[in-house]
Amino acid sequence: MTSTPSPRVLVVDDEIGFRELCTDLLGDNGYETDAAANGREALQYLEKEKYQLVLSDINMPVMDGLEFLKSSKSKYPSIEIILMTAYGGLQSALEALRFGAYDYITKPFTRDGLLATVRRCVEKQRLSHELKIAQDELIKKEKLAALGSMSAWLAHRMRNPLNVILMCSQYLKTKFPEKDERQEVALAIEEKVKILEKMTRDFIEFSRSYQPRFEKEKIHEVLDQVLETVASRAKMQGVTIKKKYTDPELKVSLDRDLMEEVFGYLFDNAIEAMIGPGVLSVLTDKEDDHIVLHISNTGSPIPSDLRERLFDPFFTTKERGTGLGLAISRRVIESHDGSIQLAQDKNTTFRIELPINHEEED
Repeated sequence: MTSTPSPRVLVVDDEIGFRELCTDLLGDNGYETDAAANGREALQYLEKEKYQLVLSDINMPVMDGLEFLKSSKSKYPSIEIILMTAYGGLQSALEALRFGAYDYITKPFTRDGLLATVRRCVEKQRLSHELKIAQDELIKKEKLAALGSMSAWLAHRMRNPLNVILMCSQYLKTKFPEKDERQEVALAIEEKVKILEKMTRDFIEFSRSYQPRFEKEKIHEVLDQVLETVASRAKMQGVTIKKKYTDPELKVSLDRDLMEEVFGYLFDNAIEAMIGPGVLSVLTDKEDDHIVLHISNTGSPIPSDLRERLFDPFFTTKERGTGLGLAISRRVIESHDGSIQLAQDKNTTFRIELPINHEEED
């Protein structure tokens, strides 16, 4: 599990003694700090590093605090800025807040007072970030729910016509000689109908409401069983399967049927992605109360412009794909309170994280 990085603060003041005092105080209280002598120098820092907060004096040479505030807020609106001055006044305070400053404090101030203001600012940023994530997640779930309803409606409406077309094409095949080109037309119709049938099954699968039946299962036995189903295909293609399990006896709370579907899709997809010979790797590790699985293949890496869209419903680079496999896999894994993402490495590696004990387990 990754730890949260320390907030990064830029201190801007033309008095070197005051800069050092602020950076030492903030550093002693867990903040990462840098310092600049004026607003122009501070802007150069903002171009190179990412900061949560800037603590800036108002009265400085080259570029003062108010000019810096205007310039930085237009380019970096997410950065919070606290302005400081030894010449406090209502007019300058109002101007600072009007241009987007988080707060305005007057020198001299106490160490505790400065730290309290900085903590409030960082906490506000954290809560705003969490709120945005929650809002984005809610919007995504609402869109997926609407998409699932539409998919189910479309799939059920398609099934009857497809069955009729399939039966008619099979009937026509019996009316023509084996090498008659009309029979080839009937066969082509049948083939296309089967493709559409596969699409309707994917639509229905995507629209399902996943409610796992949790039981304690040896996760590595589940993986091995699914790997056996793809072993012959892998051998024919020249694909080597490599496994490295952290604890072969580890039991995890999961719905075996659902997770077998996910692993089966990921293994099939990995073998298909390699086209020819390659290596399919399945690695597991235990991190605190979670198990982490890495499923990777040595096929061509996924272009950076496509990585963010991989889990979007109906996005596919395959000629006959529906683009629902990874979307369904993510829904199943999230129903287990887990997560799946594409790891940043030279191979195509999916990182799956699952809780070992599910809280709803009896």
